[in-house]
Amino acid sequence: MTRSSFFVFCSVFGLSCSSVESTPEPVDSGGATAESGGPTTEGGKATGGRAGDDGSGGASGTGTGQGGAGGVATGGSAGGGGASGSGGSMATGGAGSGGAGPGGAGSGGASGAGTAGRGPDGGAQDGSSDAAIKDGGNGGASDASDGADAAPPSSVCPFASGLNVAWVRFANDVPNPDIAAFNAIFKNTYDAGGRVIRWWFHTNGSVTPGYDASGNALPLPPSHIDGVKSILNAAAANKVKVVICLWSFDMLQANAGAAHTNNSLLLENDAYRQAYIDNYLTPLVNAVKGTPGLDAWDIFNEPEGMAPNGWATYRTTVASIQRTVNWLAAAIRTADSNARITSSAQTFDYCSNVAGKTNYYSDSALRAAGGKANGTIDFYQVHYYAVNGTSNSAFLHPASYWALDKKLVLGEFAAIDNDGVGSSSLYTYLYDNGYAGAWAWAYNSDWPWPSMQAPMQNLYSAHPSEVGCPSAVETQALRLPTSLQRPARESFSPLSRGSGAAEREAILIRELAARGASSAARGRAEQVVNDYADSEWVREIERFTGAHRHRNLRINEQGALETF
Repeated sequence: MTRSSFFVFCSVFGLSCSSVESTPEPVDSGGATAESGGPTTEGGKATGGRAGDDGSGGASGTGTGQGGAGGVATGGSAGGGGASGSGGSMATGGAGSGGAGPGGAGSGGASGAGTAGRGPDGGAQDGSSDAAIKDGGNGGASDASDGADAAPPSSVCPFASGLNVAWVRFANDVPNPDIAAFNAIFKNTYDAGGRVIRWWFHTNGSVTPGYDASGNALPLPPSHIDGVKSILNAAAANKVKVVICLWSFDMLQANAGAAHTNNSLLLENDAYRQAYIDNYLTPLVNAVKGTPGLDAWDIFNEPEGMAPNGWATYRTTVASIQRTVNWLAAAIRTADSNARITSSAQTFDYCSNVAGKTNYYSDSALRAAGGKANGTIDFYQVHYYAVNGTSNSAFLHPASYWALDKKLVLGEFAAIDNDGVGSSSLYTYLYDNGYAGAWAWAYNSDWPWPSMQAPMQNLYSAHPSEVGCPSAVETQALRLPTSLQRPARESFSPLSRGSGAAEREAILIRELAARGASSAARGRAEQVVNDYADSEWVREIERFTGAHRHRNLRINEQGALETF
């Protein structure tokens, strides 16, 4: 809704409208772990390459760490050796279009028990500018099983421009995906200059992975492998890549049906979580690793929604969420050392330490919660909608403001004017302000295609080599009429369905946000947008909060995509 139109209905209802910023709600605190040891590998000095940050060296022992890959553009130098145990191994410089050579011998590891460090490696083999969003190789560890990673895999582009699909059929794209619909989405995205599509897989667990009578995840069936591979192959055929988002806060929503009980066990019980890893996740990663259409794995969509201060029907703890991220990330990386991993946060309140916020997804926080040294993410992904307040706006703060130690993608945002940035300039603004990617929400809901087409095309036209490589509505404080004032409730009680009901819901949701009850506003919005008939007011609620209506897609008789 535009500012002017909002004041129109304010006057109709006799309301007072003014700008306000919602207050972040507290969530549980994750602990931190101390790290010690020697430096990790040093990156090469190719064009665009950069030296690795200091990480933790490994403990002395029988294993040896491997040196990092050297930069390999013209004149590139070999990488430095990694930390080792008894004697360092010789690291080999990477070969490329420029000079290559042997790396230096690894330096001795720390005598005490150290945690494997993860500093960034140097330039990519083609001399491109810091193409990967992933951190660099590990330093040496105390045993051979925790040795150093190879050179990090490349992102699809230095700037990951794209969008959320986020599904063709909500929670039901596998085992039988509508490949015709996916092909249309992938082609349209590529033609607009986008190269990355974020797609939701399990979502609420109502179809996949499947559980047995005791609540353990069932073994991965071949049909699920075939379904995922067909989506990835379609992406590759259209010269784009897919970020597979495994789970959403919907796993503890009522829409999960009976699966929510088993989903809770997966989140909170180590044995059930390990059963999912052993029976389903690890076999899936092994089956699809190396597939050209795969870009990255996304553990959770906005898991804060099912935290104690969230909005989901059922709740879990922040510690359980962090532990699950740590375990699933470790399982993916163990199965595929080249995998790139992220997990989204609803707002910067949960993914930054500035201005009283807390980063629950830092390496130290995840390791403290889950105990697995390799269970970390490779790049941060945060979402922004007006309901979360301007203190969380990526369109008012450059990426550097959040003081994060890894690259940062804005993984969801409305493809509309945001905080003074015009809709046609959204992607260009994020690129210019240091973000590593932009994925508008969403192809098939809320602000559907082609709302994000022009801003993607504008960025591609300005920076084709960085984004074209192959491979806000302001928050308004409303004083409601007495007839509409009511406290926030855990359960949903819709207003009258008569004329203007959806409009009154929009007003109420904005009032909740203005009072600082952003989770209550989001919870009410999630149910309103799926309970009311589609209308401009329902879409206004979606635009303001990011709540997702479960619209599905299909190809109609005319060969065009349509929602149903």
